[in-house]
Amino acid sequence: MPIKFVLRFAAILFSVLILAAIAIQFLFNPDYTVIFWIFSIPFILGIPILASVVLAKNEELDIHSVN
Repeated sequence: MPIKFVLRFAAILFSVLILAAIAIQFLFNPDYTVIFWIFSIPFILGIPILASVVLAKNEELDIHSVN
């Protein structure tokens, strides 16, 4: 897997994670923090996966270049 794809995924993942942490910490009641973390995990993982695939160049996803 190309290093650009991995770096892009990691950067998007950490930025979404930081934004989610700030939003959960400051916008919601502290009694429900754990529940919001549990419900936000699919979004925290799904957004970077979809964004990395959508932003990937054709060369990064080319199956024939693996051989």
